[in-house]
Amino acid sequence: MGGNILGIERQTAENNIIRSLFSMVRYRFFLFAGIFPYLLGQAMAFNAAKSLDWRYFWWGFLGIFLVLIGVELFNEYFDAKEGGDRIFSQDPIHVPCHFFPLGVLVFSLAFLIGLYVTSKVGWPILLFSFLGFLGAYFYVGPPIRWIYRGLGEMVIAISYGPFMVLGSYYLQAHKITLVPILPSLICGLSIFCLAILNEIPDYYQDRLVGKKNLVVRLGRQKSIKLLSLSLASLFILLLLSVVWAKAPLSALLPLFLIYWIVRSLAKVKKDYDNPQVFRSLINAVVVIYLVIVCSLGIGYMGG
Repeated sequence: MGGNILGIERQTAENNIIRSLFSMVRYRFFLFAGIFPYLLGQAMAFNAAKSLDWRYFWWGFLGIFLVLIGVELFNEYFDAKEGGDRIFSQDPIHVPCHFFPLGVLVFSLAFLIGLYVTSKVGWPILLFSFLGFLGAYFYVGPPIRWIYRGLGEMVIAISYGPFMVLGSYYLQAHKITLVPILPSLICGLSIFCLAILNEIPDYYQDRLVGKKNLVVRLGRQKSIKLLSLSLASLFILLLLSVVWAKAPLSALLPLFLIYWIVRSLAKVKKDYDNPQVFRSLINAVVVIYLVIVCSLGIGYMGG
């Protein structure tokens, strides 16, 4: 009897750990996801010049890291204020008021870094920084609140894709060429897929708080079709990047994960009302995103 109780307790503890890891991946992934496009831009710049200016690398890395922290702080603050992430929770809603001034502080520090790097490299850095700020703050911040207008997914895709990769590339190369454009679109489309996938389980609570994102506007069934089309387009872009844009062959590694994606999508289509079925698909898309960026980055570094 005692052994059974210990076994149940052990199983419960393991389930709690799995749930915690799942929550961390789902809700905190975007906190560090922006680092990978930045590193990809640096890798492509290294491939072009066969060298890196490490001063600019670390200044840019610090600036991006501060921006990502600021985005997380603002998202937590405005989501808590709207009550979107807690609408089905019995716990009282607590708005972390200190998150807003802290977010302003880290964005201000990132802006100062942007000004310094701009003085050394050129005005496009300030342009990329400003556009990134508009996407980051107004993603959930008033008065625009992109995510409430059905534009949040596109904004985050552009910010984590072209803005991040092209800005990083320019930081080292001091110019924009055709080389980083297609990989930047691949990064953006990957993030777009993750954003859509992240919103489907939150469909009802997003509707109740008036968050008219793409999933709320389209409905879950059409959103799953959009997700399937976007994932298919992602793999097509990977093929084009190798055949047409002369990306490293390592970019084809994610193709080996197609079966995982197809199987997980099939499960979601059959039972999209069950949040549990999204675990495999979320894990698959996160892994594919990491494999895509890392395989491209490593390929360019070794090319």
